[in-house]
Amino acid sequence: MSELSSPFRPAPMPFVVLLDEPVRYVRGHFRAIFPAVAVPVAVLSTVAAVAQAVDIRSSVASGSTPAAFWSPGVLLIALVLAFVALFAYVAGQMAALDVLAGRPVDMKRAWRFALRPRVWGTLLLVIFAMIGSFFACFLPLFYVAPLLAFTLPVMVEENAFGFPALVRSAALARYNPGGRWFESPIVKVLLLMLVGTLITYLAGLLVALPFQLPMFVDFWRDALSGKEDLQGTMARWIWLQVPAQFLSALVRTAIYLYTAFGMGLLFNDVRGRKEGVDLRSEIDLLFPALPAGAPLP
Repeated sequence: MSELSSPFRPAPMPFVVLLDEPVRYVRGHFRAIFPAVAVPVAVLSTVAAVAQAVDIRSSVASGSTPAAFWSPGVLLIALVLAFVALFAYVAGQMAALDVLAGRPVDMKRAWRFALRPRVWGTLLLVIFAMIGSFFACFLPLFYVAPLLAFTLPVMVEENAFGFPALVRSAALARYNPGGRWFESPIVKVLLLMLVGTLITYLAGLLVALPFQLPMFVDFWRDALSGKEDLQGTMARWIWLQVPAQFLSALVRTAIYLYTAFGMGLLFNDVRGRKEGVDLRSEIDLLFPALPAGAPLP
């Protein structure tokens, strides 16, 4: 019996369900996961904002123009923030997969997993692949990123790392026996990423706007009045961006948890359908169907 004609092939999860179900999971497990993931990222984001504010204020006070790029100290803090955010998000994805698998949430275990060297190495392979696709005319990134989106769930659920994890992710992402474009996991992953990015942008704008609006009003008022020291105008309000960075980090992490649950649901759906069909094929090989009209043994 062919895979396409098998009555045992379950239907893919509709994309509407994929957008709706993560909300229920986030609400039910928010307190167990969110603080352990969000607090380190929010604290370091605040430290980076403070360091940037000090850097800008000191430059303006000394009469020099603020550097186009951050000072080495601010860059170092930003680099540490990027690594902490990456590993916090790995821990959050693992916690989401634990919930979906019916395992208890253990954030200490999730953080220990995120800090394993094999996880680092695998994530670096994914990052290098995405950087390479970005520089290859940018458009391949929209294929490579969804193709490797299941790498982290593969590491968590199948204990595979390095190139085998990337190959397994690609195999799952390309699994589309029905041949329908909108049922393709790659398309669903890409749409889920786009939805998460859009929500993050809009939520970040709503959080930051109350803190940035006074600075923009003061800046344009001084600019229209002919004032030349516009850098001093911006420096007066720079400290107001510190709480904005803290709140924005919390909002970004909450939205990431939503995306993590969505990615976990899609991973389980694709793997379950693919392995279910593979298992059925093995059963059919071992116990072939009887010809029509053949007597029962």
